[in-house]
Parts: sequence; structure tokens; C-alpha cells
Amino acid sequence: MQLPLPQNESFRLESLRSFRVLGTSCEQVFDDIALLASLICDTPIAIIAFIDEQSVWFKARIGLELDEIPRDSSFCAYAILQSDLLIVPDPPSDERFMNSFLVKQIGIQFYAGIPLVTDDAHSLGTLAVMDRVPHLVTEEQSDSLRILARRTMRELELRRTGEAQAPHQRLHLARIRQPSATILLAEDNDNLRNLLHRVLEGDGFSVLPAADGAEALRLCQQHDGTIDLMVSDIVMPQLNGLQLAERIRGAHPETKFLFITGFGEQFPELREWIKYGATILAKPFLPSELLHKVENTLTQGKTATGTEG
Repeated sequence: MQLPLPQNESFRLESLRSFRVLGTSCEQVFDDIALLASLICDTPIAIIAFIDEQSVWFKARIGLELDEIPRDSSFCAYAILQSDLLIVPDPPSDERFMNSFLVKQIGIQFYAGIPLVTDDAHSLGTLAVMDRVPHLVTEEQSDSLRILARRTMRELELRRTGEAQAPHQRLHLARIRQPSATILLAEDNDNLRNLLHRVLEGDGFSVLPAADGAEALRLCQQHDGTIDLMVSDIVMPQLNGLQLAERIRGAHPETKFLFITGFGEQFPELREWIKYGATILAKPFLPSELLHKVENTLTQGKTATGTEG
């Protein structure tokens, strides 16, 4: 089959080059977005890809050891023709993709990708998730991919206009503001907990990571010093985040609280925490957004704060 091209292909390529992203090295912010996409959609593979004349080049990749693939018959070449999410539930039976490199060589049996679109409507590439077994994607997962795609483009736009602050500058300033804050991190998803742990430690915080509420409570009881902030998911086994927060607040009234959850509407008791000082940040969120909330929480005067994420 002849590969279809966007009607504005020459302008699209010109726009892509203006971002100066092709061929650049891996960067944590894009790796984190791809990892979040993989976690949210429960797929082993996620990519951020940009498409030039002949190839699909991966700026970030999770679960895939490739730098680029041919554009011809690639999923992404078709995804940039879409205005929204392209879902391919059975690639081996789809005549567009049955002979593609990813299907033939990697064994891909599911693809969902959303175009990365500039403000002037040029699709530069895609944020996509893939699996080697048949897979379904929920509407909530689709919405999350749309959000992450918009934030990927915002990161690119900020860099192009020079508005983004260099990562080393952000880390330096954060360490000056919070040189010794201790954070109790409770998250039952291992990959997400490890990601958040790395991000918080990279910003200069001391982190006590826990895989559930019961382990978090034990760490709190064993810790000799002050716990400045608890960052916790709400939905967890044994003790949920709100139950954990009540227990910790009783023993450590100076501790502040940051809740991360995608199900805030299911917990009406959150309203009382908001009155007490909590704020809510809904999932999916970027690591930079978590750091912003953590720093704001630690510097505000109230004793309980939350993020819904």
C-alpha cells in the first residue's frame, strides 16, 4: 500500500525541524511521560515518536530497544493523519500494518497512539502505547493519553520559546528552599512509586518509600525525626491514604499531607481535608507538577495539604 501523507506535509516537516528535537539525546521529562503512559494503559511498551521524511524516530521509549524504524507502514505514520486517538486492536489482521516492522519483527498485537499537534495544527509525531498481546483501552486511559500528549507538546513549545527553566537550575533552587525535608511516600504501584521516589530524591528530598499504608505507618513509627510531608495515593490495600493520614496526623500533628488519586470524587471525606488545607491534583500528572505541589505544600502555613492525582 502507498503510504498516505498529510496534506500539509512540507509545512509539517518545516515545523518539526523548528523544534530541533530530532536526534537529541534521551531526557528525563520525556522518559517520564512515556513511563506514565505505559503505567496508565497497562502496556509494556510506550513511545514518544517524531516522524521525518523517511523514518519514525523515538525521543523516548519504554520496553522497546530501538532508536528508529522506517516510516513506511508504521503505525505512527497513520496516527499523524488523525485528529484524535488511533486504536489498532488487531494489527496482524489490518492490511495497513500486517507487514510492518513492529508487527513482523517485534510481534505487536495492539497499538494506541495520539498525534502530537502544534498550536498551528501540524502533527509532529505521536505518543503511543503498544502490547504484544491483544489489549483494550478504556475511555479514562484514552483521556489520559490526550492529557499527556498535550503536556508533551507544551514541554516542546516552552523549550522552543525559551520559557522553560533548565532542569539543573530547578534542582538547585529546590535544594536551597528545602534542604532537609523528609517525605513519606506511600504508593502501591511499584513502577509509579519508584518513579516518584527518584523524582523527589533528585530534587533534594529525603524519601521514605512504602508499598502500602501499613508499611508507611510502620516507617513513620520507626522514624526518629520529623516527617515534613506525606505523599500518598488514596486507593491502597490495608490502609488507604485517608486512613493512613488520620493515623499519622494523630501522632505527628506537624506533618503536612499531599494526596494523589484519580478517584477523588469517590471519597467525599476529602472535602474535610480540603477545608483543613488539602489541595487535589488529578492523575495523570507530570513529575514537574508533583514537585511544584510538594514545594508549595511545604512552604504554606497550613498543616494538611493534598494533591489529587
